[in-house]
Amino acid sequence: MIVPILVRSERMLERVGVSRRWAALATVTVCGFGVWVPGAWAASSASYFTALSGQMTIARYGAAAAPLPDGQVLIAGGENGSGPQSSAEVFDPTTGTFAATGSMTYARYGAVAAPLPDGDVLIAGGASSGAYLTSAEVYDPANGTFKTVGSMTTPRAFAVAASLPDGQVLIAGGANLTGPLSSAEVFDPATGMFTALSAQMTTARKGAVAAPLSDGNVLIAGGDSSSGTVLQSAEEFDPATGTFTALSAQMTVARYGAVAAPLSDGNVLIAGGEDSSSSFVSSAEVFDPATGTFTATGSMTTTREGAAAAPLPDGQVLIAGGEGNTSGYLQSAEVFEPAPEASVTGGGFGDQTVAQPSMVQTLLVTNVGSQVLSIAGASLGGADPGDFAITSDSCAARRLAFEQSCTIQVQFTPSAAGARTATLSLQDNEPVPASITLSGNGVPANSGPAGTTGPAGATGPAGPRGARGRPGEILLVSCRTVIATIRRHGHRVKVRRYRCTSRHITGTVRFTTTGARARLVRGHVLYASGSIRHGRLMLHVRRGTRPGRYTLILTHRHGHRLITTHHTITIT
Repeated sequence: MIVPILVRSERMLERVGVSRRWAALATVTVCGFGVWVPGAWAASSASYFTALSGQMTIARYGAAAAPLPDGQVLIAGGENGSGPQSSAEVFDPTTGTFAATGSMTYARYGAVAAPLPDGDVLIAGGASSGAYLTSAEVYDPANGTFKTVGSMTTPRAFAVAASLPDGQVLIAGGANLTGPLSSAEVFDPATGMFTALSAQMTTARKGAVAAPLSDGNVLIAGGDSSSGTVLQSAEEFDPATGTFTALSAQMTVARYGAVAAPLSDGNVLIAGGEDSSSSFVSSAEVFDPATGTFTATGSMTTTREGAAAAPLPDGQVLIAGGEGNTSGYLQSAEVFEPAPEASVTGGGFGDQTVAQPSMVQTLLVTNVGSQVLSIAGASLGGADPGDFAITSDSCAARRLAFEQSCTIQVQFTPSAAGARTATLSLQDNEPVPASITLSGNGVPANSGPAGTTGPAGATGPAGPRGARGRPGEILLVSCRTVIATIRRHGHRVKVRRYRCTSRHITGTVRFTTTGARARLVRGHVLYASGSIRHGRLMLHVRRGTRPGRYTLILTHRHGHRLITTHHTITIT
């Protein structure tokens, strides 16, 4: 569906009747990659941006970008002064080059893109030829082609998109004829359909940025509000509740038309855009979801607004195209190289007897930064360093590429009861070397809870045979059916009832089994049947019995054999 654009802002400039602010691009998300280790590593320990020698096949402003399963990046659409583009290209990080691929079914810029669970990429919305779009399409990297899918519920350009943990895609904000939007919807790749959400963003935003967080939430930041103010605020979408919540922290700079991408350590990079003074900026910052704060980092090699960005499999982030303050539409690209960062697991020892050494615990040290992590060694400090000992260190004098690991083994021997702590510090080239907290709790000897009951002892010898028990009983139960008339709800009704009488049988029957089937016969006629249960024989009369002699037949199982005994009894 195409909706005409009504030009009504003094900012509507030379760009196909759409203002520079309305032509910003939202960012995209991440999917799984294999690890690519480049041949050379930067020596700097701080995060920085590096310009690429390779350039896109054409300049693109407001293009959409998303990572592909093989580690490459799709960049599609945008515009460059000659109108909206339908062409697309792919960046190969192993060669640092861009190559053309198939074209979209619609020329569009200011669209959103997000990877899908099957490796395809969703492209949705945007603007084209003076109209806002609801149309969407999917790129298949296997054959390099695009195909159309269902349309969005609302035309929107310069929105944000992010993949959700369940495989769906969130699309929020943007703008159409009504101005900046706070509404949102989700795309379900299983059905190819879009569904509007009842919840809305806390603020209408066009030209904002978005990125998925490690807990499944989505960060949305910046953009342009309905009042034309460039925003510094941020919020999160929680897919578990379907709600948006404003963050108390704000970006270090108000940004419109910036880019964002998730980093391998769980943080989010936000870079470039247009600030509140309508100037394009090169500055960048990082959002830390663990603390909920934004922190400035290095600057891009050039100012960029309306660029495209996506994470790379080696922990870097590709940023391409956009528009610069003086250079116009950009064909250039650069990468963000996060500083080396040690991620450490382990360090908690729990309870341990005083003066007794614990089992050795292995700490796993992994580099989650794209730059090489150089580790000289490790040392102990803190409150109780004497209670802990490094028994083995495979990290000493190691250089770890992205996602490479090494181990340090530590043992805990508490010198006193109570909580004991220490700090294991790495001597490495991180901007702030890693410190790992070691903790354990000393407990006095023999102070633990009572142990479980031990196993039962061997069975003792059999005792003497007991006295003979009292004779068993044979109970003969006779039942008959009678028809009775009763009143029910004021009406006479006939009901069937059973009336039973019982009497004991005289005679002697000896049996040792606790369970058997029983039949009472005379001649070849069956008069009653029943069973022995718990030493009591009960028979149910099948036909009228008269005084006289009968045969009681008992049948029980002994191993794999059936044993049958006959007993003569008298009914008096």
